Amino acid sequence: MGQAAYSDSIQVDAIELDVAACPYGDLVEIHGYWTAKRGDRFAPRRADIDPVDLVGFLPRIMLADVRTDPLEFRYRLSGTGIGNVHGQEVTGRSPRDLAPPAFGDLIHGHYCAAVARRAPMIHLIMLDGRDSTRSYARLILPLSEDGSAVTMLMTVDSKEQNSKALKTFFSETRAAIEGAEPRMLKAVGL
Repeated sequence: MGQAAYSDSIQVDAIELDVAACPYGDLVEIHGYWTAKRGDRFAPRRADIDPVDLVGFLPRIMLADVRTDPLEFRYRLSGTGIGNVHGQEVTGRSPRDLAPPAFGDLIHGHYCAAVARRAPMIHLIMLDGRDSTRSYARLILPLSEDGSAVTMLMTVDSKEQNSKALKTFFSETRAAIEGAEPRMLKAVGL
């Protein structure tokens, strides 16, 4: 199957959930932690977040630096659980580097919205492959070093997800995309 055909059979979508009515207990807990750390500011600083307080969450946390003009994001830190699900280390990469490309674009769009709103967001992300659908919830929390602009995003995936199913999805997607590229190059004589 070619890259275009495989990519066309994958659908990614998300539903934004109300942060105040979040049904995921672990995400409610970390949102409460973030709220306490921000005090009367719109967002806490990175230094306000102590990894010792988040030991149980660390495998599911990502930190993304926010770069402006143009708005872009670069992963500073990616928890081991996230790397395991994606089958690769994502530290130093952009959300747009994630496969499939529609998934990377979706994540990039969520990050842009979180920066524009300057507020937490939660999404239920749905990944529909050829044979099955997988989903997971992800919380985005803005951080600010200067008290006025979002300078970093902290994301947390819910523990209430099927990591094995997600890992299979990303592994199959990456293999199909990587396997399609050499055939496509041969087809055009490169």
